[in-house]
Amino acid sequence: MTQYSGVLKIVRFNWPWYAVAIAATAAAIFLLLSAMLRGPWLIFIVAGLVAANIWFLLSLAVSHYVYDRSPISQGKWLDGIGKSQVRRAAIFHAGQDEASPTVARLLPFAETHVFDFYDSQSNGTASLKRARALAKDRDVAIDSDRIPLQSGTLDLGLVVFAAHEIRNDDKRAAFFRELARVLTPDGRVVVVEHLRDPWNFLAYGPGAFHFLSKRTWRQAFADGGLKLSRQFSCTVFVRVFELVKA
Repeated sequence: MTQYSGVLKIVRFNWPWYAVAIAATAAAIFLLLSAMLRGPWLIFIVAGLVAANIWFLLSLAVSHYVYDRSPISQGKWLDGIGKSQVRRAAIFHAGQDEASPTVARLLPFAETHVFDFYDSQSNGTASLKRARALAKDRDVAIDSDRIPLQSGTLDLGLVVFAAHEIRNDDKRAAFFRELARVLTPDGRVVVVEHLRDPWNFLAYGPGAFHFLSKRTWRQAFADGGLKLSRQFSCTVFVRVFELVKA
């Protein structure tokens, strides 16, 4: 792991977008320097070029901060969890496990399971396919609405930058219902997500619409039989939700 591991993963998973942005910028600069663009279109093209490149660079800077420099990379999303009481934990992801290294460091004595609910039909975006192809290991593949654990046996469920990949509202609620089922009476679920909000729009531009709003998350938790016991910001770009059985 390096101090740029997080942002480099973002670039690897989304490299076609960055390649297109660089190619478009180079082409626009060539046309401007060759004086092939004139008239009122010139203003729109220059403005679009500047805006696109600001978002391009800002998204990389924010990704580096969030994934490599912020408290998130140190596992702040586990703050407040009684770590000594976690005997059994499970990590749920959609093709790219973001949590295991942190869990291994902060919960070394917990029995930890890792489940992959990647579904090529419903959440098989190109970036997720690349992320999954680059993963070193294959975790236990599951349907998001069928968790292979007995009821009332899980102390801690972790869904880190993954639950938004369940794009269907009903399936998302079914996933949380399954989490509620497998939780012990005192169990916790921790959901870590970017939000569809002004901060993330500023950082990622239209890409922020891939995230979900806080209102949508609250509805998903309620429909899944979970209630919010605590929430906090882990940087202005990321929200942490701690859930218990309703």
